[in-house]
Amino acid sequence: MDQQKIDRALEIVGQMGCEKTREIIRQLEAGEEVPPCDKLSVDECRAMLNELKEVMSVYGEECCPVPIAS
Repeated sequence: MDQQKIDRALEIVGQMGCEKTREIIRQLEAGEEVPPCDKLSVDECRAMLNELKEVMSVYGEECCPVPIAS
């Protein structure tokens, strides 16, 4: 696993903002291929998802609620 690639992907997602980050988490949990995760291996993508969830848990649901899929 390449932690530098994971860190770069996390940085890219973080720059997208809270709502987009939660949307990406939802998409990844649904098994969808989402940039920048599409540039990572399956294990790296899983690691990125876990780190995103950890970071977003600090903010709580009030910060920006998880969008409901339409």
